[in-house]
Amino acid sequence: MTRASERLYSPDTLKLEILTTPINRLGYTIEGTFLEEAIRVVRGDMKRVGITKLQPLVYLSNGYGCIEGLPNISVSFTDCNDLIGELNEEFRHFRYTPDELIDTLRHEAGHAFCYAYKLFRTPEFRRIFKVKGHFFRTYPATNQYVRRVNPWSKEFVNPSGDYYAQKHPDDDFAETFMVWIRPRHNWRRWYKAKPGALKKLEYVGRVVKEFGRKPPLVESNPEMIYEPIEELGMTVARFMKARLTRYRKLATGFVDDDLKSIFLKRPPLVNGRPARTHHPAPAFLRAYRRLLTPRVAYYADTEEEVVVELIDKLMGRARALNLWMRHDESERKLIEVTSYLTQLCANFAQHGELFIK
Repeated sequence: MTRASERLYSPDTLKLEILTTPINRLGYTIEGTFLEEAIRVVRGDMKRVGITKLQPLVYLSNGYGCIEGLPNISVSFTDCNDLIGELNEEFRHFRYTPDELIDTLRHEAGHAFCYAYKLFRTPEFRRIFKVKGHFFRTYPATNQYVRRVNPWSKEFVNPSGDYYAQKHPDDDFAETFMVWIRPRHNWRRWYKAKPGALKKLEYVGRVVKEFGRKPPLVESNPEMIYEPIEELGMTVARFMKARLTRYRKLATGFVDDDLKSIFLKRPPLVNGRPARTHHPAPAFLRAYRRLLTPRVAYYADTEEEVVVELIDKLMGRARALNLWMRHDESERKLIEVTSYLTQLCANFAQHGELFIK
């Protein structure tokens, strides 16, 4: 990595960029992350115990959950990479370990299994898990269930120590499923002193044996998903309620504010599409990259490699921020970008820093 790259892509700079980027512009996907591996592990667990027909739909969102009544599972974008995970831990005060993440997906798979085979409608399920009233309409809106938990109860599994199974029969089943499906876990020994929990674990084994190889009564529905990442337009900072002051002081290659002052945050729309009078800022920067590089390097007395790295950074952030410009302002924008690049490169050549604070 060059000295310029070290400044442009320092960890604090990258974290600030993540925080100031709309979630749906992060470019995150499940593929290539530990989430993908965790999903593979849980699907393997399901196959191992004989759940062969149910294939829950898994999609990226802002948290973990299962769509009410459907085997559609959401997973959180905050577990896509280490940097976003560190930010989540800093501002939201939690971060899953790999084992915890896998167990969370096992829990959600339990919800999916329950919904796919409509177990919650059967008299046995309602009796064993003490369902009272409408299964979904009685679900608590908050986590205030912790005020009424019984830490000495022998009726519930408690694998994470948070008494989550006591929140609602829905989570009671999902937590029980998660314990039951763990490989090489001797749940009979662990829960031999808790007859209520043991009865629920044995129930999970019976219904998996009964329904696991049968087609689901309710299939996954890709049109019925809640808050997919593509629809999350708020910035990560707003989502995490994060303060940016510290990172603004530490970031050595943050160009977002300058780019927003040069280009437009959004183009006018015509019939829901960007007006033809405008075009994306990254395309503009790409078009003039070969022209700008030698000239800026010459007048700033720096290497062309530094200019290329900086233009690449501008293009990437302009793309992430979805910045635009008017066609008829190309000459003016070329002058602004040339001046901006020259100043940054001159700073780097003279002081070793892009921004002089």
